Amino acid sequence: MLFAAEAEEETSPFVELINHLTPHQYGWAPTWEIAGIDLSITNAVFNMWLAAFLVMGTFWVAASKRKLVPAGIQNFVEVTMDFIKSNIVYSVMKPKDARAWFPYVAATFLFILFMNLVGLVPWIGFTATSNIWVAGALALNLYLMAVAIGMAKHGPFTFWRKTVVPPDVPKVLLPLMVPIEIISQLARPFSLAVRLFANMLAGHVILYIFVGFIFLAGSSFALAHVAVIPVAMVLEAGFTAFEIFISFIQAVIFAFLATIYINDALHPGH
Repeated sequence: MLFAAEAEEETSPFVELINHLTPHQYGWAPTWEIAGIDLSITNAVFNMWLAAFLVMGTFWVAASKRKLVPAGIQNFVEVTMDFIKSNIVYSVMKPKDARAWFPYVAATFLFILFMNLVGLVPWIGFTATSNIWVAGALALNLYLMAVAIGMAKHGPFTFWRKTVVPPDVPKVLLPLMVPIEIISQLARPFSLAVRLFANMLAGHVILYIFVGFIFLAGSSFALAHVAVIPVAMVLEAGFTAFEIFISFIQAVIFAFLATIYINDALHPGH
């Protein structure tokens, strides 16, 4: 009975759904461990590799057969680049800074967008950005890069003085304002990571709840097939479309905040 229960659990569709919400190693992937650290290829790693490949492939295809009147992938890339340029980078930065940092922001936007969308593809079903460690690594890398940029341009002392000491604040309020500014700086990578992680995870949980309704109805009485399954399928389709929109919005928010953080590092205290 124990072995039967284990076999049933392994083949249960609900176990498969849970696997899509958690990072795990693929059966075909080798196990790599260095100094006690597991470096094996998980679905999160595969998702990030695939997203990076899609970003590079998209630009390569768009640039390989350029036309005066864009169509297909070239049209998608040009519209996307124009959106990022007009609504994100140039809306925050001065033109000189925007020209320098536009490629980084655009690549970041597309990388996160493709990671979000790849997780909606059947049989892949895991979004790397729904893992707090992936989202945290992206956010921390961005924040540390912005800090490094600011210190390299202004010097460590000048950068942190302009960052944590608000300008035109009476000296009597500095003991209160400086700790607030320090906490605000420390909260930046945390809030950025949690925002991306929580939104992507919540969307996938709701999608799998609707799929769970279909499995439950399929294994119950016949009336459920007529009443529950169609409703669950309509909700699943509708929320999938909404999740595609959320994937785009989260990529926009991350790219916009990346632009703000870099601009604040270039011009601290403004």
